Amino acid sequence: MQERWLSLITSQSPTGLLIGGDIAERGGAIQWLQHLAQSTNCPIYFVLGNHDFYDQSVRITRQNVVRLCREHEHLHYLTDCAGIPLIDTSDRKPLAYLIGEDAWGDGTCGNFENSFVKLADFARILDFKSLTNEKRKELLQELGRHSAERLAAKLLSVPNNTNRLIVLTHVPPFVEACWYEGKTADENWSPYFVCGQTGVVLRNFAQANPNCQIVVLCGHTHHQGTTQPLSNLVVYTGASEIGHPSIAGSLVIQKHRMTTEMHSDRA
Repeated sequence: MQERWLSLITSQSPTGLLIGGDIAERGGAIQWLQHLAQSTNCPIYFVLGNHDFYDQSVRITRQNVVRLCREHEHLHYLTDCAGIPLIDTSDRKPLAYLIGEDAWGDGTCGNFENSFVKLADFARILDFKSLTNEKRKELLQELGRHSAERLAAKLLSVPNNTNRLIVLTHVPPFVEACWYEGKTADENWSPYFVCGQTGVVLRNFAQANPNCQIVVLCGHTHHQGTTQPLSNLVVYTGASEIGHPSIAGSLVIQKHRMTTEMHSDRA
């Protein structure tokens, strides 16, 4: 299945590949990213999802991925990268910037204390094992805060004249971007499927930079949807099915505009 997905990608001759996390489990992300880097000729920009940390710690997983990227020039772990300029080959001027962040369902939206949701993350990710519910919330909020702080620093580093910005993240930054079967998350699911602290950072940046068109690409919920919290801020949530990798959509950057088409091409 993965090889058919890879064949589908290469057949379209993309100039870049964006992967929004949940690449594999049990350390498999390393092997799969390495295989991608060896099988494609385009840069691969990615973030990690919660499944990528299963049976490991967050710190060790990220360290291993950073080390891998240093060995393969095609691989770019956006959580560990500053803003990346996207260049128009005709005049070599930056037309847009790409930034990314893993993010985390950070317990700041919805009703964490009374939620009936029990994530496999708490049993599968080493950092969460044996924690009480109160300590879990503290860790979720800490991970979300770190994501928001890194994202804010990257946004501040983008040149003031940037008028197109692509943000790749695994966890949706807003409740209205957290889609499941055509509906958005309720108070039970929001604590674990929305990174509210990154949402605050994005909304504040968009309001302060009305001339910058911001496109956020995320996943995590396994279902597709689109929301536009502000006139210059749109969030596309890509669909996915475990064991069936697919292309969630395509992003085209032209001289005066940027277009995104979401679809579901199954491998």
